[in-house]
Amino acid sequence: MIKSKQLAQALFELSEENTEGLDQKFFDFIEKRNLKGQMNSILYHLERITEKEKEKKGIQIEIAHEIKPETAKQIKSFLKAEHLDESLKIKKELIAGFRAKFGGKIYDASIMTGLKKLEKNIINN
Repeated sequence: MIKSKQLAQALFELSEENTEGLDQKFFDFIEKRNLKGQMNSILYHLERITEKEKEKKGIQIEIAHEIKPETAKQIKSFLKAEHLDESLKIKKELIAGFRAKFGGKIYDASIMTGLKKLEKNIINN
């Protein structure tokens, strides 16, 4: 039996090739092979694959709370990453500021990290 993760991966790869009528062809395939019961799982895996791919090609910005699109643009401009698509994730533990990941590097401008550094300096002195 074909696993839902395999179907999701195949659908993702075909979608990158801009295959004409892909959605209908995919649904026909699912119906012919009686795989409708796997649709929720396929969608779950497709979302994960898409998210991972977006992370590889873009910039991930972690923030403590919702921000305006203009603020995200300013962060990208500051990091010279204007050309990249961003994905925003809320991480309340950051307290304030942001953490950005792209190009194999992490840029941390969060209050949480500043407080940890201050605590370390106080304990070590």
